[in-house]
Amino acid sequence: MQHLHPLSPLLREVTASLPPSYYCDPGIYTEEVRSVWARGWTYVGRAADLAPGSMRRVDVAGTNVLLARSKTGDIHGYHNVCPHRGSELCTTNEQPLRGGRILCPYHAWSFNIDGSLASTAAASRAPDFDPSVFGLYPVGVTDWNGLLFVCPTDAPEPFGTDNAFGTQDLDNWPMRDLVTAYRETHLVECNWKILWENFSECLHCPGVHPSLCDLIPIHKKGLLAYYDDPDWSPETPAPESELRPGARSWTISGQAATAEFPGLTDDQRSTGHVYCVIWPTLFVVAHVDYISIVSYRPLGAEQTEVTGEVLLSPSALADPDFDLAQIVTFNQQVQDEDAAVCELNQRGLRSSPFASGVLMPEEYNVKTFHEWLRRRMDAAAAVAIPAVACLGVERSHVG
Repeated sequence: MQHLHPLSPLLREVTASLPPSYYCDPGIYTEEVRSVWARGWTYVGRAADLAPGSMRRVDVAGTNVLLARSKTGDIHGYHNVCPHRGSELCTTNEQPLRGGRILCPYHAWSFNIDGSLASTAAASRAPDFDPSVFGLYPVGVTDWNGLLFVCPTDAPEPFGTDNAFGTQDLDNWPMRDLVTAYRETHLVECNWKILWENFSECLHCPGVHPSLCDLIPIHKKGLLAYYDDPDWSPETPAPESELRPGARSWTISGQAATAEFPGLTDDQRSTGHVYCVIWPTLFVVAHVDYISIVSYRPLGAEQTEVTGEVLLSPSALADPDFDLAQIVTFNQQVQDEDAAVCELNQRGLRSSPFASGVLMPEEYNVKTFHEWLRRRMDAAAAVAIPAVACLGVERSHVG
C-alpha cells in the first residue's frame, strides 16, 4: 500500500477479525445478550405508534417489558410483571389502560402510570403492608426524535454513551412529524454482528449492490466515502454530491419521490444521504424526501430479525401522485442483497479450517465495531460473578 496521509482512516496493519465462535457459539451469544443487549438501549418502535392511554408488551433482550403511555403523552417502561404474585400485566401489542391505570388481569391489582400501587382490589391488607414497596419495577425508556429505546435495567447508562454516531446530524429533519409509511420484518439466518460488519464496509458493494453503486459512484471502487481513497489528503476536494450527477435521493429513478424536506442545509441536500448509527440496535439513513430505519433484533446465535421502515411527511401520503414503490423497491433490493451475502458469510464461518479472518485497510469501521463490542463485553465481565470462561480464551483474537 502506498504511503497514507496521517489523517486517513484506513488501517495500516494487519488486524484479525473475530473468530468463528463469536458468530456460532450459543454460549457466547448468551453472554452478548447479557453484556451488550440487556445493558444497552434497544429500539422498540416509534412513540407515535403507542397511543395515549394504552400499553404495549415488548421483548427486549429476552426481558418482558411493558410500555405505558398516559393520556397526556408521557411514556413509562416497567418489567411486565405484577409484584403481587408475578403475573404478566400486558399480554398484547396494544391494549387500553383502565381509567389511566395498569390493571393486573389475574387478581386486579392496579398501578398508577408512575408505577406506584393504586389498589389491591378485593385483597385485604395486613397491618404491616407497605404499598410503597409493591410498585412496578422500572426500566429505562428514552424518546429520541420520536424513536423509543428501552434499557431493561434499573440504572441505565445515559442514552448514546459510546455507541451513537451522527445523532446530531439529523437535527434538521422533522422526524417527530413524519408518519410510518412502510414497515417490513424478515428473518436473516446469520449472527447479528455479521449484519453490522457488512454495514460498516463497502468492499462488497461492487459485486453485491449494482443499483446502489450506480447511484453512488464511489461505491463502485469499494469505498464508503471519498476520503477512503488511499490517495486522499485534506487537500482533496470533496465531491459536490456523493450521488451520480442529477440524482437527489435513494429511489429507483434517483429523483426525490416527493417534496424535499424544508430546513435542510445545502450540504445536506447535495450529499444525498446522512447516516446515524446507534449500536447494537439500528441505523438511520436520512434523505431529502424520506427517512429509512433498519433495526436488528437477535433471535439466536445464527438468526437475526431485521425490520425496515420508511418515514414520510403526511403530505406525501396524501398526494395521489406519490409512488411509494419508488422508495420501497430500491431499499428492499439493497436489504435483500445484504441479507443474502450475510447468510453466505454465516454458512462459511462453519468451515473447519477457518480460525480467524483479516480486516483490510478499508474495513476500519469493522475494527471500531469490534473494539466497541470488546469494551462492552469486558465491562460486563468485570462485574460478573463468575466470569464466562469461554470468552477469556478467545478474547485475545479480537483485532
